[in-house]
Amino acid sequence: MDPELGFPLPITTGEKFQVLFVISSKPLGELSKTYLERPGLLNVTVCTSGAMAQDLVRNTPYDVILSDYDLDDMDAITLHLKLQQFDQKKPFLLFNITDRDREILETFTQNPVPNSPAEHDVSIIFNEQAQKIAQSVELFRTRNRLELYTRHLEELVEERTRQLQVAQRFAVIGELATMIGHDMRNPLQVITNMQYLLEMRMQKMSKEELEILHRNGIPEIFDRIGTEIQYLNKIISDLQDYAREVNPEKSRINLKTFIEDLILKISPPPSVLVKIEIQSGMIVLVDPVLLSRVMENLMINAIQAMDTGGTLTLTSHIAEDDIIISIRDTGPGISAEAQSRIFDPLFTTKPKGTGLGLSVTKRLIEAHGGKITLVETSPAGTTFEVSLPAS
Repeated sequence: MDPELGFPLPITTGEKFQVLFVISSKPLGELSKTYLERPGLLNVTVCTSGAMAQDLVRNTPYDVILSDYDLDDMDAITLHLKLQQFDQKKPFLLFNITDRDREILETFTQNPVPNSPAEHDVSIIFNEQAQKIAQSVELFRTRNRLELYTRHLEELVEERTRQLQVAQRFAVIGELATMIGHDMRNPLQVITNMQYLLEMRMQKMSKEELEILHRNGIPEIFDRIGTEIQYLNKIISDLQDYAREVNPEKSRINLKTFIEDLILKISPPPSVLVKIEIQSGMIVLVDPVLLSRVMENLMINAIQAMDTGGTLTLTSHIAEDDIIISIRDTGPGISAEAQSRIFDPLFTTKPKGTGLGLSVTKRLIEAHGGKITLVETSPAGTTFEVSLPAS
């Protein structure tokens, strides 16, 4: 077999082909076996009926079937059709010799004199037959090999075409992300500044004025505005992270301290219990800003999956030359339909979201020479693993 493509290799010198010779005359069959095998190309099995041939072919992988035209129980065409019924895709040849050659063979079977002129004629007849049989197998295998190569090339072209279409689609997404991210950032910054100024003014208001604001629910409205600003900032960050070239600026960080700080920043709701099971002295060489984006995305996704409460568990271990960080939740899991697409840009199962979070996460991790994997998901929860090269 071809070690790369799995295709059958061309016939090697010294290989003997397995031949089933179907002929009703047993003496002529035995004679044929002896002389067909003499050139060293073939191993010949003789059977005397079409029915027997079918039984043998079912159980033995012959390279070629050679059949006399007229058999006692059927003709060669009928035998060929019957063999095709149970998918015997092998060369099928007729023992096609002239009447004169057949007469020479039949005469010699009655008086097989070694080293006689008759034996010389018999040897010539069967040498020609042996060569034809070997050539037919070589041709058959070559044709099969070409068909496999053709099919492989067609599949390769189809896959390259699909990859090109995906690359073109991603390029368009990237250009759109750059444009939208840039255009959204400026007005969002204005909104953020206005919110800050309003909060500063509120702090300078009298007690009576503040009571009026509280009675009308104004502080809650400001809180809601702040939440939505954070959400819009995340969308813009996802868009820009997806579109821009990623060049990590790595430094050594204490992983446990890093995760603990992120948890404080994210501030999970009281209904979510956070377990950090990471060694105190574990050091990783990463871009802290990019890893922060990665872990925030994964932890926020996990928290959102547990909308009625649950446990977020973060663990780490070393496997060979990698540091593995696991993020496990106790949410309802990811549907089978979504599992194959969760890292695709713009794919989301949430009613609110861009579908860029996990795509960006994957891109940032790969920029570090690592990978992210959906390890398991079920109604009992979901586990992602982030693999980073050990420092």
